Amino acid sequence: MTVRVIVPPQPIVTPADIPGAHAPDDAAVRAMIQAVTEEIDGPDGWLGRALGPQTLEMSGHFGSQRIRLPYVPIIDLVSIITVSEDGDEAPADPATYRLEDGEVVVSPGATWVIEPKHRIRYIAGYNGSDEGKTGAVPERARQAIILSVQDLMRARTVSPILRSETVDGVGSKSFLDGDKLTAIVERTCDRLLSTLRVNVL
Repeated sequence: MTVRVIVPPQPIVTPADIPGAHAPDDAAVRAMIQAVTEEIDGPDGWLGRALGPQTLEMSGHFGSQRIRLPYVPIIDLVSIITVSEDGDEAPADPATYRLEDGEVVVSPGATWVIEPKHRIRYIAGYNGSDEGKTGAVPERARQAIILSVQDLMRARTVSPILRSETVDGVGSKSFLDGDKLTAIVERTCDRLLSTLRVNVL
C-alpha cells in the first residue's frame, strides 16, 4: 500500500497567527509554516493524521469488504479506479461502495475487488465544526506549529540568544540559551501532539 498527496493540505496556520514583527502575509514566515506542517501532516509527516483538508490517493490490492483509509479524519470518498493485469484502468461503480466511519465498505458481489490493483482517492483532514463535517483542527496542533515556527524564526536571527550579559555599573540580564529554548519547544510540541498521533497501517 502506498499513499500519495494529490492536492496539498490547506494551511491551518497563517503568518498572521505567528506573533512577531512581520507582515500578515510574510512569504518567509509562510514558508516556515509549510516546512513545519510538512514534518507532521499527512503521508509525509510523523503524526499519522491529516490536519488541513487534502486529497490523498491510496494504491494497492485490497480485495476485502472493508478497506480502512489512513490519515484520518476522512472527509469524503472521491473515486476508486481499478487497474487490470494489462494496465487497463476503469472506475469502480459508485453504487458498489460507500464511505462509513473512515472505511470503504464494498457491496457483496462487487467484481472490481478482484482486480490486481486499485487506486482509492479521498479527502482527509479537518474541514470545520458544522454538523456532518470532521470538526475544527485541534488547537494543540495549531499551537505546536506556531511554537515550532517561532523557534525557526529565533534560529534565523543574526545575533545568537545569549545566556547572560553583564554591564559594569548597570547590572546583568539572563537569557535562555538557544539549545535549551529549542529543547523546551520540542518537548512542548511533543506533549501537544502526543494524543493526536495515529499508527498508520
